Amino acid sequence: MGERFLCIHGHFYQPPRENPWLEAVEIEKTAAPYHDWNERITDECYAANMAARILNGNNEITSIINNFGHLSFNFGPTLLNWLESSQPEVHAAIIQSDADNVAAFRGHGPAIAQGYNHIIMPLANRRDKETQVVWGIGDFHRRFGRDPEGMWLPETAVDPETLDIMSDRGIKYVILAPQQAGRIKAPGGQWHKPEAGIDTTQAYRCPLPSGNHISIIFYHQALSHDIAFSDLLKSGDTLVERISSAFTHHEQPQLVTIATDGETYGHHHRFGEMALAYAFNKLEEVGIRITNIGEYLELHPPATDVEIIENTAWSCAHGIERWRSGCCCSTGSHPGWNQDWRVPLREAMDHLRDSLAPVFESEAKTLLTDPWAARNDYHSVIADRTSANIETFLSHWASRTLSDAEKSRALKHLEIQRFMMAAYTSCGWFFDDIGNLESILVLKQAGRALQLAGDLHIKTPEETFLNILEKARSNVPSIGTGRDVFERQVRPLVTDPARVVAHFALSSFFEEYGTETSIYTFNVISNDIRHFGAGRLRMSAGDVTVTSAILGEMTRYIFAAIYWGDHNLNAGLAVVDNDTAYQSLVDEVRKLSDRADCADCLKFLESRFPGAVYSLVNLFVDEQRKVLHHIMAPALVEAEQAHRDIYHRHHATMRFMVRLGQSAPPQFIAAAAFVLNTDLARSLSSEQPDLRAIENLLEEVKLWSVTMDADQIVYHLSGRLEAILQRDENQPPDSGELDTASNLLVLFLNSGLSPNLWRVQNIFYTMLREFYPGKVTQPEHAVWAESFRRLARLLLIRIE
Repeated sequence: MGERFLCIHGHFYQPPRENPWLEAVEIEKTAAPYHDWNERITDECYAANMAARILNGNNEITSIINNFGHLSFNFGPTLLNWLESSQPEVHAAIIQSDADNVAAFRGHGPAIAQGYNHIIMPLANRRDKETQVVWGIGDFHRRFGRDPEGMWLPETAVDPETLDIMSDRGIKYVILAPQQAGRIKAPGGQWHKPEAGIDTTQAYRCPLPSGNHISIIFYHQALSHDIAFSDLLKSGDTLVERISSAFTHHEQPQLVTIATDGETYGHHHRFGEMALAYAFNKLEEVGIRITNIGEYLELHPPATDVEIIENTAWSCAHGIERWRSGCCCSTGSHPGWNQDWRVPLREAMDHLRDSLAPVFESEAKTLLTDPWAARNDYHSVIADRTSANIETFLSHWASRTLSDAEKSRALKHLEIQRFMMAAYTSCGWFFDDIGNLESILVLKQAGRALQLAGDLHIKTPEETFLNILEKARSNVPSIGTGRDVFERQVRPLVTDPARVVAHFALSSFFEEYGTETSIYTFNVISNDIRHFGAGRLRMSAGDVTVTSAILGEMTRYIFAAIYWGDHNLNAGLAVVDNDTAYQSLVDEVRKLSDRADCADCLKFLESRFPGAVYSLVNLFVDEQRKVLHHIMAPALVEAEQAHRDIYHRHHATMRFMVRLGQSAPPQFIAAAAFVLNTDLARSLSSEQPDLRAIENLLEEVKLWSVTMDADQIVYHLSGRLEAILQRDENQPPDSGELDTASNLLVLFLNSGLSPNLWRVQNIFYTMLREFYPGKVTQPEHAVWAESFRRLARLLLIRIE
């Protein structure tokens, strides 16, 4: 049998979930207990694959490996943007995984690039295709420090023009589905359709219209399908057997390529990363060499030519109709639903794009030497919003010396283009209804483009856009049409500097702001702020300057705000350009606060700032929660004390009832549950947890048959164990600290809690490799070694 190569490719991607006005992901309730889906999937997949467990028959961890060291992979640039800012350790580890494994694959890194916004390339115009490729390559080069050899086509949607653009930019290969292969031609042979389907165990060369060519690898259909959609990841041994059986017995070198969404490993299939890690560990033992496409192409350049079937994709049986028509391809979650809404959604986006593009070309031409070339280079600004970098970009592309207002106009034109491309993110059409989260995400991008166009006084096609969306009818009558979705889900998000100032004014009653504050993509400088009153009625007056970090626009505002108890918050504001107006406002607010009349204060705001009065409703979602927490804090303290009074006052009587075989009343059990869960969490938060006190609390939990708040307790338990093990990164904990960790863990394991100790195990496994070998051989460390082994047993980590 010839040499056997295996490439497992993971396409890691999430749609951009950011509120496009704030450039931040706001809370997504469906992702609970996580803040949002990006955070949840990072825990379940991206981070999990960096520390994938290999277990023995006793469910003990025998090894922890980084799957990214063996995978071929691509990450969507917009997902990497989020990881870089929100999960920097995960982002850094992904980049390092590529760097660490270049040498192992003969100089070919496992990472490849991706079209920037995950748009369906055959449905894009040529300019958008070019920008998507340029931005994808530029983002890759910035992060990974090298040029990409391959590029992932979103949904593997392909056409010759896209391949030509990629090849012209230095991309050497793509990965496609076998059904996307057309005719083939061996050296010296004739073009013909392969009767038994394309042989996916070899690479192919695809001639392109320009005379260029690009290599194509077709993945193994059955293996990829069963990993993604069947139960093949339930057993590492079964996975190894299936992969081994995919090779034939002929003597030529063979490559089996598996390609799935990367989220398959851990998110779509719980513990899928463990089966993958096990397979990587075993496959080399059976003579299968793990490779990536770059290395394989160097070793075995393609000899056979292939033609693609253009306008096809891996997840649509009808070509690319899933993203432009009502074809029946869907998730299958709602039998009987139609996807006719996809047609007007794309029509609306196309109309918006094609209406704004000529304006960009003509108006931006007065500011930029070459608007379209500047757009191609704009990825450098998206990656680095510092004023110095923006100035460097503008100095290179400006057609002349620009004023501050002109610089802002130029940036607005480019931002419109950025959001218009984001509005074509494929997920908007992929799922089952116009009311789905993913469709709302693309409508948000379009909404931001429309707002920016309005700021530039461009005659926007908004009404036509909404009229087209009105044709997109939801399968859920209460959702209505695409227009309804836009008005209900997008319009309320629209943010301008005034709303940012309102947010600052209202939240300043509860948060101590410094002279300069960042609020999402805005910088707020507090020129002056005065607070008046106390108790139920409090007032403030302020003078602030707000600057957009994206556009550089600066505006000065004055505001007055009142807080009159409970959730009653209001602020009024106005744009000013002098100091006199502010001083007059301060005097008015001082006089009002002396009268302490809430009704008069509210009337004052409405008359002083007509049409510009804001309330708690106008705060950004995450900040609303913080402010409401502040407002509710006294009530929560009061409620806690009431529970404690009930629990402690009646504790002896309730114990007596239990001894008599009677059940304690539910009112008492509710109080006990609150008190015991709260005290357990606080005990675990202590830097020196009192084990005896915790043991007593757990005995009380058992006595009253109280259900522990598992999420909260595990969070604090894991945090305390992590803190114990990481007190000093340069040396391991002493035997006493190890015993404390073991005893703490025993208490909760004996109580029936099954904590997720993933991070604790990672820390301990690192200690096992770095410190244990040096200490276990020294007699003076015998006590420490025994303490270490005891904790290992509790953490289910095998020490040979």
